[in-house]
Amino acid sequence: MAGEEVEGDWRSLHCGRGWSPCPPPHILLLRHLLLGGRRGHVAALDWHTKALMCEINVMEAITDLEWLHTETMFAVAQRQWLYVYDNQGVELNCLRRFHKVQRMTFLPYHFLLATASETGFLQYLDISVGKEVATICTKGGRLGVMTQNPTNAIVHLGHSNGTVTLWSPNIKEPLVRMLCHRGAVRAVAVDGSGT
Repeated sequence: MAGEEVEGDWRSLHCGRGWSPCPPPHILLLRHLLLGGRRGHVAALDWHTKALMCEINVMEAITDLEWLHTETMFAVAQRQWLYVYDNQGVELNCLRRFHKVQRMTFLPYHFLLATASETGFLQYLDISVGKEVATICTKGGRLGVMTQNPTNAIVHLGHSNGTVTLWSPNIKEPLVRMLCHRGAVRAVAVDGSGT
């Protein structure tokens, strides 16, 4: 990977020519690292040995990327649709029902990939069978902020009107809607203990 400097910690990773600006790296079990840039570069590597697993250029903008249940598959939210690749960079599936995805999070105990779209839809994909489980219209506009609670797999979405909503795939209304700020919510984080 030209222009990349890898040292002991992922926070010291400097994105060089063709990678900048890049989304935060996605680490699976603190061993495998997934990097993507807005110009279409995707790289998967073993963080401990610094061995490159694959490097591809998808030739369009990437908004988010996420490891799936193991290091053998990852999902990439490209400009129009959601794609699934294996660890060699081979495209396994193009999911055209998942349109203009902005953020993704994988729920490992449920084998669900939750996606938040530019059009305000929250969608869940069961990756074990490849079927869409739920599509929920959040009525909150563009969804650019998303995270999950690791203890109960509830998805948290931040909205431009200052609210944070909590979602479950089997309920079409938010579990909780709370006003957290007068301005737009830019980031949401959940404590590792789930509180």
